[in-house]
Amino acid sequence: MPTHFRDPVLTCETCHTTVERPLGQNYRSGWEELLGSGWTSRDNPEETLLRFAPKTCLWFCPNCSAQPG
Repeated sequence: MPTHFRDPVLTCETCHTTVERPLGQNYRSGWEELLGSGWTSRDNPEETLLRFAPKTCLWFCPNCSAQPG
């Protein structure tokens, strides 16, 4: 299930592991830590874009070596 940009947690598409989305005062450092730990994302290819901005992404945790497509 793709993660909507307003969801409070990010969910791995492969194993369904979740992690809290960085918010508030630690927003920038939270994203740097999350991405630095190996979490990756890509746009949802099945989404019909509204005003050319994607609303959902596919997230993958660092433990999942098999990232589709």
